[in-house]
Amino acid sequence: MINLLPRLRKVSAFVVVVWACSFLDFDVNAESVDVFANPISVRPGIRFEATEGALIFRGGFELRSRDSRFGGLSGLTISDDGVELVAISDRGWWLKALLVYGAGGDLISLNNAELSPILHLDGRQNEDKAWLDAEALARLPGGDFIVVFERVHRLWRYSNVDAIARSLCINSIFTNLPYNRGIEALITLDGGRLLAIAESGPSAHTLSGWIFDGVQAESLSYPYDGYFRPSDAARLDKHRILVLERGYNERRGVAARLMLLDVVSVIASSDLQPRRFIELGPPVPLDNFEGLAVRRDPLGKLFVYLLSDDNYSSSQRTLLLMFEFLEVD
Repeated sequence: MINLLPRLRKVSAFVVVVWACSFLDFDVNAESVDVFANPISVRPGIRFEATEGALIFRGGFELRSRDSRFGGLSGLTISDDGVELVAISDRGWWLKALLVYGAGGDLISLNNAELSPILHLDGRQNEDKAWLDAEALARLPGGDFIVVFERVHRLWRYSNVDAIARSLCINSIFTNLPYNRGIEALITLDGGRLLAIAESGPSAHTLSGWIFDGVQAESLSYPYDGYFRPSDAARLDKHRILVLERGYNERRGVAARLMLLDVVSVIASSDLQPRRFIELGPPVPLDNFEGLAVRRDPLGKLFVYLLSDDNYSSSQRTLLLMFEFLEVD
């Protein structure tokens, strides 16, 4: 394990009170939360060779908070300018914060953290834990969010983190998914379509996937090697999808790797064939990575962000890491 630097950076925050809707008789609060960004002992600039390029480590830290609601972070989005982070937790919370970069562009801290309840269709936060397990997050071109939940499997749409949920009319497709093995990766495709990949499937070597186009859902499959399962995905560019896979068992422990998938191969009834890009390892710390986001800056540089889910466990960590994605020459 990597020894973390002892000095904690306390993150300032502010309180914003948001009215859910004028015709409701209650309000919803976006509450500030103190988060501490503890840098990991990995030097920015280290290069990790991959099959089709490389990753350059550009900063990262462990996030900690004394607030019991903080943790369990899964889906992740980063704004195009790299400033705004939005994530979801598996206990029904939005996390919104601002990222801070150094003069050289390395990620150095996180500020203005807020927690907001993920609202139900009636505008309230459901108290039943089975309804709170948010596992995947995608942001549509217009700014709306799509949140995927498991246990009670469904896709809900939100105009922002304070909005009331709107149900999508494709939820019946999830009827046969195992209780705690639902969709983990959700990606936007061209034409308003979505690609969803579950962590369960019909056989020992196949995981389930779907292309959602409006109310229509067409199935496809994703390969499973018995260890690595997809935990998130993001569009790398017009032609490729980057898939985050995590692995865990008692014998091999925890692992994480990134896979590349060609967009043109994502068609109904297809057997997807992702190819290995890189398996992460020392000196990069490993944990239960479940969040992945990609952005391109005005100069054309690609950046990849990884976020880990600590499962609200003292033996795990919430890690946020940033890499520069280098193309093949």
